[in-house]
Amino acid sequence: MTYSVIVVDDEPMARANLVDALAKHHNWQVSQTFCSGDGLLVAVGEQKPDAIFLDIQMPGQDGLTLAKQLLAFSSGPLIVFVTAYSNYAVSAFELYAIDYLLKPFDDKRVSQCIGKLEVALGNHNVYREQISAQQAWAHKQAVSKLVVKSSANVRIIPVENIHWIAANGNYVDIHHSDGKHLLRDSLKHIASVLPKHDFIQVHRRFIVRRSMIRELCTVEDERFGVILSNGQLIPVGKSFKADLVAAVFV
Repeated sequence: MTYSVIVVDDEPMARANLVDALAKHHNWQVSQTFCSGDGLLVAVGEQKPDAIFLDIQMPGQDGLTLAKQLLAFSSGPLIVFVTAYSNYAVSAFELYAIDYLLKPFDDKRVSQCIGKLEVALGNHNVYREQISAQQAWAHKQAVSKLVVKSSANVRIIPVENIHWIAANGNYVDIHHSDGKHLLRDSLKHIASVLPKHDFIQVHRRFIVRRSMIRELCTVEDERFGVILSNGQLIPVGKSFKADLVAAVFV
């Protein structure tokens, strides 16, 4: 089976390197290249490519903005980010993309990426799941699972198994029925995509499952906390207390 791909990068050498690397995979054809987002959406609508290799930092619209627009297509292309900025790429990858290539990359890394794309494209259910997940994150729709990706594996955590979530720098700690996992994302964004009727934010750093809240208690110095059904004590911020009481204890 032959797959089509569009390459978007403002650096001519970077575009050429990626086109050369993809040419070594004979079942992949680069249908068009772009130096910016101008004309990209029209081309996607007309050509319906299977994947897009998309640079993040470009003049005009950046790759993240373009990715959100691409996800408006119901059967859109799978997105691979290409960037020289590793931290930025990881964050974007977890939100929207099936993979990312960190410049400079070699043929082996491109082959690994192609493998991921072909697995998804070769299995309709996997493909639809990936597209749905991308669209849900982009449009802040309630999700049914969180996907924690690393260089070694991918962990799927059903939302129904999550007990509480804590901010941890540029990451969040997801505490669930099988343990704890670290996800690169903001607590603000996580709060926007979790089902509102199942979770409540009780502190600027903590979100908890409503059904697990057993008790509201005074900790010390007029500070408050909630005790979960598993015995875990979670602090409650003063500005969150009134909404917590109204939502759970009234």
